[in-house]
Amino acid sequence: MYNDGFHMMAGKGSGMEVRGRMEESRRKRPGSRLLLGIALFAGTLASMCGGALLADFALDLLGVSSPPVRLGVKVIAMAAALPAGFYLVERVFLARSSVTPPKTPGP
Repeated sequence: MYNDGFHMMAGKGSGMEVRGRMEESRRKRPGSRLLLGIALFAGTLASMCGGALLADFALDLLGVSSPPVRLGVKVIAMAAALPAGFYLVERVFLARSSVTPPKTPGP
């Protein structure tokens, strides 16, 4: 769209043309953004619940009965579990996107 003439003199297309060709070679799966959003939401909830359950179990084993201490440890465990949930969702989606769909034979 905005061309300063440099790319035309160098024999290259505009940035829009190059970007268009790159997008044609990469195919997005339908619904992948929606699925990623749902998976991130579910992963966040699961990691927070998992962190709270693990902290509760550890505090029961240690015999801690003070409510402020239990609450503080649960909050810290839930905050520490969030990156693990995001990491697991990321790994699943990276593995999903690296699988190439079967190519249909052309004429």
